Amino acid sequence: MKKLFAASFALLLCSFSQEQPKPRYDTFFGCHHAGIVTLDVNQFIQMLNQPICAKDSSNNLFKVESYDITYAERGVYQDSTGLPIITVDYTSDHCKGDSVTANWKQIFKERAFKGDTIYIEKVSIKDQANKYAYSKGVKIILKGGN
Repeated sequence: MKKLFAASFALLLCSFSQEQPKPRYDTFFGCHHAGIVTLDVNQFIQMLNQPICAKDSSNNLFKVESYDITYAERGVYQDSTGLPIITVDYTSDHCKGDSVTANWKQIFKERAFKGDTIYIEKVSIKDQANKYAYSKGVKIILKGGN
């Protein structure tokens, strides 16, 4: 009886844990940079005005419908003894469309600094069949500048 219950429970868990299909499209920050990218802070700020786009293996361009953005901002604080310690503050948002919002542009212009990281993930596009699909994320590591 215990074996039957364990097998039924395992089967039930497997049926509910459907994995999302692997993205078949690549996301490009500024329609130029994909994957893990290292950009100068000033170059990153300038590229904020360009769209985020997705391409397939044949280099066909797809418009981004929405995406999640996470800003990992490094900061130096003091521990309880007064020694400096580096910590990371995370801020994230869900954005509609293919552009970086005015609010995020302002945040980056004021606070972007070398060592910060920006993640663009859960990128939703419409594919050739006009159905929603996901595109791979982009990780942007800031260097130099400001």
